Amino acid sequence: MVKLSDPITIRDIVFKNRIGYPPMLSFSSNRNGAPTTASFRIYEDKARGGAGLITYENTSPDSPEVISAGLAHIGTESEVRKYKKLTDKIHEYDTRIGMQMGYGGIIALMFSGIMNMQMITNGPSAIDPVEATSAQSSMVPGFGDRLKKLGSGIKELTIEEIANFEDSLAQGAKRAIGAGFDYVDIHSGHGMLLSAFLSRFYNRRTDEYGGSIENRCRFLVESIEKMRISIGEKPPIFVRFSADELLPDGNTIEDGIKIAQILEKAGADCLDVTQGIIIRSPYGIEVPTYINHGGFIHFAEAIKKVVNIPVIGVGRIIDPRMADEFIQQGKADIIYMGRQLLCDPETPNKYFSGRTDEIKYCIGCLQGCRNGVCIYDAYSSAKYQELKPSTELKKIVILGAGIAGMEAARVAKLRGHEVEIYEKSDKIGGLLPLVASEYKKEDFMNIVNYLKNQLTKLGITVHLNKDLTREQVVDLKPDIIVLATGSDATIPVNLKEKANVLTQDEALLNTKPLGKNVVVWGLDTYWRGGSETAITLDNRGHNVKALVGSELGVAQILRTCGDSGRIFGIIKRLTERKIPTYTEAKLLDVDDSSVKFLDKNKKEISIQADNLIFCGARITNSKKLTEKFEGAVPEIVLIGDCKKPQDIEVAMRDAQTFARNLK
Repeated sequence: MVKLSDPITIRDIVFKNRIGYPPMLSFSSNRNGAPTTASFRIYEDKARGGAGLITYENTSPDSPEVISAGLAHIGTESEVRKYKKLTDKIHEYDTRIGMQMGYGGIIALMFSGIMNMQMITNGPSAIDPVEATSAQSSMVPGFGDRLKKLGSGIKELTIEEIANFEDSLAQGAKRAIGAGFDYVDIHSGHGMLLSAFLSRFYNRRTDEYGGSIENRCRFLVESIEKMRISIGEKPPIFVRFSADELLPDGNTIEDGIKIAQILEKAGADCLDVTQGIIIRSPYGIEVPTYINHGGFIHFAEAIKKVVNIPVIGVGRIIDPRMADEFIQQGKADIIYMGRQLLCDPETPNKYFSGRTDEIKYCIGCLQGCRNGVCIYDAYSSAKYQELKPSTELKKIVILGAGIAGMEAARVAKLRGHEVEIYEKSDKIGGLLPLVASEYKKEDFMNIVNYLKNQLTKLGITVHLNKDLTREQVVDLKPDIIVLATGSDATIPVNLKEKANVLTQDEALLNTKPLGKNVVVWGLDTYWRGGSETAITLDNRGHNVKALVGSELGVAQILRTCGDSGRIFGIIKRLTERKIPTYTEAKLLDVDDSSVKFLDKNKKEISIQADNLIFCGARITNSKKLTEKFEGAVPEIVLIGDCKKPQDIEVAMRDAQTFARNLK
């Protein structure tokens, strides 16, 4: 029986195991599209961690016409020389590395509506740009209107232009192999240019490049054939394509099976089976926690049954044990573990050496992944900074066993300091257990469990049910006291006397009576809003009469993280559950049986409800605590929500920065 640890040979290239790092955009390239120090760090991490193969992020075979925004290019021999240094470094770890190539095409329209810039993109057919980017219109307020006003659109490629793109891909592949890459991957998924030609939704041509599946595959088939001539017989050619577009009017897995058979016949050596269209069904690409682990593996399994070449499976697979099961069950030949290897590049080494208890599991937050740095550690990967022993060792007392307090303790201990944590409640994790109680967000506890294990291994004592007095702190004689006590939910002053107004925390923890019919105030995600809280309460059997807030749209805080998959997933579930949503609203009053507010058109709305769940506002008691311990210790430091209520990423960065700045 084949296992995850077994090697696999594709053409003449031997891959030492079957865990791969997929071509995830990191935007780490320089102005000319060449790899930078950050690029080296990102990819060397994965090789050092034991991955059998790494596919470098999507790279244009041409030189950038304008200054590149961190996107990769390999259009000249100058880039070839720089990439050769990268591939040489990766090969030192006995890891194989390939380069993905492709053209964005219609995908560029999402930048047009967000950045307010006119763009005319290439595509198989000149269809309505708003229709072509339907997910963006549902997620980004005013997106469609901006596209129309800007005059952005899609230009239908001529047959001559198609041939030119094929030639460019072939020449780019030749440069990639010359740069030391072991294989080339053609990006034909997620709505990219070649993907759009495969799609029955985007491709409405009537010539030899449209219509039947065979015709829709022609652009890709010809690219494979030209690429093979260009690179010779030895290097494998991988093809990534969306086997199912996750849309009723898009390609289904039945289409994907036929496409796979055509690609095998055309000369593809390995099929990377993905799903979704980033501008129409992004939850298949930036997979949120609402999708079960390995929830898309059935697509790879279906393809594997009809081809005789290796198949790669993807889709929120964070546990190598699950990946191993999929390999042993014959569902795929290779498993890509993108966000997991971003979170913990050492996952393969830890798994293969039996150290699964040391694995740092992805929490599925999708915040920051595109920048090549996981929120677990702000000083890792692209922003790596070596952790060195301190020269002036301190005794540190940390108040609060939330993630900021635990992370500060972990890093400070690694640097040699004496650390203890005091937590006034009976549990660790701060707000994370509460966050994890929301609908399908159990994975958020992964960060708490990891920190708990690390503190145990490091011998750091966590005292529960301990609310230290000033005198007790003085008796401990610390050099530094760290205030990591988090924040508390609150509601506006004019609503505090209303017994039927609950905070988000109270509603999720059931600490106050909650009626059947509720209105949720706040459109963002925890802690600044209640979009996922509304879904959670609906899932628990409450009748969520409305989700209301002053924000322009739902979950807009996540847009800064580039998380379209999670935003779209939230909107999709709100729609499926028929929860009415009101944006740009102004709350007027709450009485015993109703909630009154003005909608965005200044029309007064009154909704019958037992309770209003107020989500968003949090306060810190940092001033009070600082005054309490002022003069009791030489130094007081505030971190995380105790300093300023924000989010997981900021809390972890605060903790690391504090511990790293100790002398």
